Amino acid sequence: MSSHPHGPTRRDRRKNFRLGWHVPATIYDAGRHLERPCILVDLSNRGAKLAGVRAYTIPDEFRLRTPFGDRRSCRVIWRTEDTLGVEFTDYVDADDRSGGRSAVQEPTET
Repeated sequence: MSSHPHGPTRRDRRKNFRLGWHVPATIYDAGRHLERPCILVDLSNRGAKLAGVRAYTIPDEFRLRTPFGDRRSCRVIWRTEDTLGVEFTDYVDADDRSGGRSAVQEPTET
């Protein structure tokens, strides 16, 4: 329950628990010969916030390689000058993983 006088804050309305990471990741699209470093700011089982990019240079759909070995398909939901909010459009790619643990653990909140 929120103690904010005007109702729930943005964070309180989220359906999925997010973890703050602030770790390097890579946005890529092999078909477009695109590979850009970014910062994985936070992560949930449904999406992520990515920073440190020129957002206008990133396509609406791409793949994300995390430092945990996961590769996820993403769709941009919102963008600012240097930040993207994305939703994952796939499940964890077990066959495409490089041996790391999953970046997205089971959801802890619905």
